[in-house]
Amino acid sequence: MVAISVVMAVYNEEGFIQDAMDSILGQTGPEIELVVVDDLSTDGTVRIVEERAARDPRVRFFRVPEKGKVRAFNLGISQARGEWVCLFAGDDLMPPGSLNERYESVKDQPLDVPVIGTCRLITMSENRKLDGQIVPRNPNKQTYSGVCFLMNRQAVARMWPVPEVLPNEDTWMELAARYLGMRSIVSSTIGAKWRIHSGNSINMLVPYEEFNRKLSARMIAPEVFLAQHRDELTSGAVRALRAHARCEQARKQGNILGILRSGVSLVDALRAIALSGPKLYAFRRRAYKLFSGW
Repeated sequence: MVAISVVMAVYNEEGFIQDAMDSILGQTGPEIELVVVDDLSTDGTVRIVEERAARDPRVRFFRVPEKGKVRAFNLGISQARGEWVCLFAGDDLMPPGSLNERYESVKDQPLDVPVIGTCRLITMSENRKLDGQIVPRNPNKQTYSGVCFLMNRQAVARMWPVPEVLPNEDTWMELAARYLGMRSIVSSTIGAKWRIHSGNSINMLVPYEEFNRKLSARMIAPEVFLAQHRDELTSGAVRALRAHARCEQARKQGNILGILRSGVSLVDALRAIALSGPKLYAFRRRAYKLFSGW
């Protein structure tokens, strides 16, 4: 029986994919499988993964019929056979022994309730300002980055599939973890070395206009989530999701007062303010290590 399925959605990762797979398949502890879904790469990614799959039966390879990162993850999740499932990226690295540490923190949880285990990550970048940041800094704090989730079957059923109108999966995963009654287990383990480079779907290396466009596309998630789950949410969850939608509308307008009045937490408001215009974005990027990870 496969204990953990690691699901990777990859696109043009030929420079990183071999090391990423090595870091996962070299993990010790529970039996794992690696489910790789190619998002119609145009470089040598497919060849590298197919060669590895031919040598290692733990690797299962699929390709999406139509391009889309969320579509690729949805396919991978649907093919996963493990009792627990986690996501990973084709350009990141999984620290040795970290998957077993994460599994040990959740393996005794009941399987008939939705459970997610979260871990921490550390950034990797040639840009010194972005390199070596542990997120979150507090080892006892919850984090909602997609690669930090370890989900049991009940949690997967509640969270997936992610609507394919969204450009990414982790914003939706955070909303599900917050508002759909998941049991969360926090681990201080660093479960991913997250590589920040120009090929990431979103990061602070790009100009503000590009970052803002990508962030705006992601932040339709609260409204989509509310529309899909309205009948099963508490009144408090509905208010919170509407507040997030108001905050995002104000952020896109550069309306700092509107952000503060939106009803989100102070931390969420400050994050939105820091991304509400080119000058604030430039300051946030220069001070990345000062403000990240809280």
